[in-house]
Amino acid sequence: MRKYLLGSLSIMIIIIIWTLYALVIDNQYIFPNPLTVIKSFIDLLTQVKTYSIIVYTLFRLIVAFIISAFLGIFLGLLAGNLKALDEFLHPLIISLRTLPIASIIIILMILLGRSFSLYIITFLMIFPIIYEASKHGVHNIPQALKNNIALENHPKRIIFFKIQLPLSLPYIRTSLFQSIGLGFKVIVMAEFITQTQMGIGRELYNGTISIQYERVFAWTIIIIIIVALFEVILKKIRKAYDIQS
Repeated sequence: MRKYLLGSLSIMIIIIIWTLYALVIDNQYIFPNPLTVIKSFIDLLTQVKTYSIIVYTLFRLIVAFIISAFLGIFLGLLAGNLKALDEFLHPLIISLRTLPIASIIIILMILLGRSFSLYIITFLMIFPIIYEASKHGVHNIPQALKNNIALENHPKRIIFFKIQLPLSLPYIRTSLFQSIGLGFKVIVMAEFITQTQMGIGRELYNGTISIQYERVFAWTIIIIIIVALFEVILKKIRKAYDIQS
C-alpha cells in the first residue's frame, strides 16, 4: 500500500510542476499543459490508426528481438567454450556497447536505407547484452560440475544443448528481460531519426515538425504505458518461472 501511495504522490508532484511550468511559459505551442495533453492522449486512444502504429513498432521490435536472442544465445554459449571466438568477437562487442546509438543509427541509415536499418540497429543494441550473459552463464558453471561432465564423455551436442544451456538460463533470462525494454526505446529512437513511414518514432517526428507538442507528450505517455506493461508482464513471467523452479 505504501509503495502505491508514494508512487501516486510522485506522479502528482510531477503533474503540479508540469502545470506550474506551463503557466509560466504561457504558450500552448511551446509547452502544453497537462489538460491539453490528456485531451490529445484520449483522442489518440479513440483512433484505430494509433493501434496500427503501435503494432508496427512492436512487430519491428519482436523480429529484431528474436534474431538477437537466437544469435546472442548461440554465439554466447559457443564463446563460453571457445576462447578464440570470444577473443575474435570481443572488440566488436565492446564497440557496440560504447558507440553512441545516434551515430550507429545514422551510419546504418546511410548504408542500408530507412526500413531495413531499423531491425539492424535494434539487433546491434540487444545482441551484446544477450551474448555476454550467455557467455558468462557458461563461465559460471561450477568447475566440479564441468569436471564431472568431462568424465562422462557426452557428445558435444548434448553438452551444449542439454547441460550448458539449461545451466546458463538464469543469466540468459535476466538479459532477455533487460533487453526487451531497451530494444523498445531503441526502435522508437530509430524510427524518429530515420523518419520511417509508420511507427511511434515517426509520430513523435511528425508532432515535432508540425509544432503539435501536445501529440508528442501524448505519444510519450503511450510509450511510458507500453514500457510499464512490459515490466508487469515480465515480472509475472519471472514469478511463474521462479515458482516452477
